[in-house]
Amino acid sequence: MKSPDEIKTLIKRRRRQLTVHSFGYYRLNDNIIDDHTFDKWSNELVQLQQEYPELAKQVELHEYFESFDGSTGFDLPTHLPWVADVWYKLKRYMKEEV
Repeated sequence: MKSPDEIKTLIKRRRRQLTVHSFGYYRLNDNIIDDHTFDKWSNELVQLQQEYPELAKQVELHEYFESFDGSTGFDLPTHLPWVADVWYKLKRYMKEEV
């Protein structure tokens, strides 16, 4: 059983991951992860938000994920200033690992 802090940390991680990867996919027509991974993370986040709605409300980006159903990342907040920076850092890291 996860603690409330662990659940909130996981919700935050999934929200940030989905936002960053949606930036690459929808704004740049590029990706770092495959569709299966995106779907897996989306489904996990939807389940967490349904099981722990009060905790989900306490986690950053809640206003953008309040009605998130996992079907698409098109409407996620890819416009936020930190999103592009994180995506480009991940992209550089992936190139270095190859």
